[in-house]
Amino acid sequence: YEIKRECGSATETFFMPHHYDSLVYEVTQPSNIEIVLDAKESYDQRQWGRFYTIWQEDDKIIVKFVKKTDSREDSSDGREEYSLFLVLKFEGMFKKVEEWEKRSYEFDKKRNSMPYERYVFSALTLKTEKVVLSFSKNKEKAKKEADYVFRNIESLRKKQKEYYDTLLKLRKNIKNEVMMAYFCTINSLDSLVVDNKGIFAGLPWFFQFWTRDEAISLKALMLCENFSLAKNILFRHLKSVLHDGKLPTKSGSLLRSADSVGWISKRAEDLIYILKNKKILEKQFTRNEIEEIEERIGHSLDFMIKYHTREHLVLNNEDETWMDSLQRDGFRIEIQAMQLSMYRLMHEITNNRIYRELEDSLKKEVMDKFWNKKYLADGLNDFTIRPNIFIAAYIYPELLTKKEWIICFDNALKSLWNDWGGVSTIDKNNPLFRPEHTGENNESYHNGDSWFWINNLAAITLYRLDKKRYKKYIDKILEASTKEILWQGAIGHHAELSSSCGLRSEGCLAQAWSAAMYIELINEIFNVAQKFR
Repeated sequence: YEIKRECGSATETFFMPHHYDSLVYEVTQPSNIEIVLDAKESYDQRQWGRFYTIWQEDDKIIVKFVKKTDSREDSSDGREEYSLFLVLKFEGMFKKVEEWEKRSYEFDKKRNSMPYERYVFSALTLKTEKVVLSFSKNKEKAKKEADYVFRNIESLRKKQKEYYDTLLKLRKNIKNEVMMAYFCTINSLDSLVVDNKGIFAGLPWFFQFWTRDEAISLKALMLCENFSLAKNILFRHLKSVLHDGKLPTKSGSLLRSADSVGWISKRAEDLIYILKNKKILEKQFTRNEIEEIEERIGHSLDFMIKYHTREHLVLNNEDETWMDSLQRDGFRIEIQAMQLSMYRLMHEITNNRIYRELEDSLKKEVMDKFWNKKYLADGLNDFTIRPNIFIAAYIYPELLTKKEWIICFDNALKSLWNDWGGVSTIDKNNPLFRPEHTGENNESYHNGDSWFWINNLAAITLYRLDKKRYKKYIDKILEASTKEILWQGAIGHHAELSSSCGLRSEGCLAQAWSAAMYIELINEIFNVAQKFR
C-alpha cells in the first residue's frame, strides 16, 4: 500500500490513495525536495510548445501546464491543445527554480526507443516533511482534492492498508521467496484492474483492455476469488463476438484476434468448473446466463465454421495470433486446439452430438497433418519448433496421448530450452533465432525472446503431464520467474519477456498475463488458493 526508501539518515514514504489523482510523499526529517515535471500525453515526444506557470494561492502552490502547437514540429503555431493543473499542499518553504534540464533515458536507449534524451522542467524546491501533489484538468478540483488528502493522510493510509491486507490475506514475515513473489503478482495484477471494469495489459505502455491479454489473465482472478470481475469481463467479450465469429484485438479495433474467442471459451469453462466445485455456481450465475454463454459460444462456432474452416481445419489471417510480429497466416496449432476445446465444451453443455462429430473430425485432421510421431507442427506444412505446442496442450490436452506429449515435449525442449529457466520463441538452431532482445524493433519478439507468460504456462503443462519427469524444467522456470519478480525490473511485478541468452527483465515491465500465469503456476504446484482460504 506504500513504498518506503532509506535515503541516508532519512526514510522516504510514497503512496497513492485509491480513487484519487494524488501522490503523498513523506520524509522523516525536513528535507530539500526537488519537483521535476514532464507533462505530456503518452507517445507524444514533441519538445516544443510546453509552458509551465507557477504561483501561490493561500497555502498551496499551483503549477499550470499548457501545451501549444509549435511550427518547428506542427502544422500550426501557438494553438492551445490542452492545459493541466498540479496543486502542491505542504507545510514549509519553497523556491521557484523554473529551469529546463536535459535528461538521458538508458532504458529507452537499450530498447532502441527514440528519443533517448528529453528536456524536463525543474519547477521548484520544497523544504518540508510532507507534501501532497494532486492533479486535474480543473484547478479547483485539484485544490479541493489536495486539501482533502492532506487532512486525511492517516485515514487514507489505513484504508489502503486494510484493502491490501484483505486482497493478499496477508501473512506477516513471509520468508519464502516463492510465496512473496506470489503475493506480489496478486498485487501486480490487481493494480492493473481499472475501475472494476477490466485489466490493462501492462504498464507503462499497454494501458488498454486487450482482448487476448484479459482472457488469458481471467483464471488468476478466479483463483483470487474475484468472480464478479471475471464474470463481467467474460460477458463483455462474449457480447463482442463479430459477425465472422472472431473477437477484435481490443474494443473498437478493426483488427481481429484468431485465438481470443478460444481463450474466452476456455475461461468460461474454468469459471463454471471452479464455481461448481465451490458449490456457488447458482449464486454467481442465473440459468439464463449459463444459456447465454452456450448461445454466444455456439454462434461463434457457427460463424467460424462458415467463414474460417477448410476441410475441418481453422484458418487464421496474418497478425491474428499472439505472435503478431510474424505473418503466421494459415492453419496454426494453437488455433486448432482452441476450436477443439470449444467443440468439446459445447458438447458437454448441450449434449448435441454434432459437436462431438466436429471435434472428432478436426482432431483426426490435426493428427494426420500436424503430428509426425516426433514433432507437433506449428502450422500446416510448417514444422518450425515453437512453444505454441504448450498452448495447445494447455487448452486441449486430449489432442495427444501422454506418451505422445512426452515425445513431443522432449524433442521440442532440446531446441527451445534456455538453461536459466525459460523457452525461446523459436528453435535456437533456426537462422531466424535472435539471442538478444531487440527492443522496439520487433525482430526478436517471436524469434528468440522468452516470454514469461509462456514460460509459466509451459511449466503448468509439464507439471500436469509428468511432474517428476520434468521437475528440472519446472523448478528452473519457477526459480527464474520468481527471481525476475522480486529482484529485477519493476520490483514486485512480472515483466513481459527476457532475452534468450540470459534472464533479464525486458519489454513491458508490469505485464498482466505474466503475473496471471505465475499465479496459476503457484496454485498448480502448491494449491495455494485452497490453503489460504
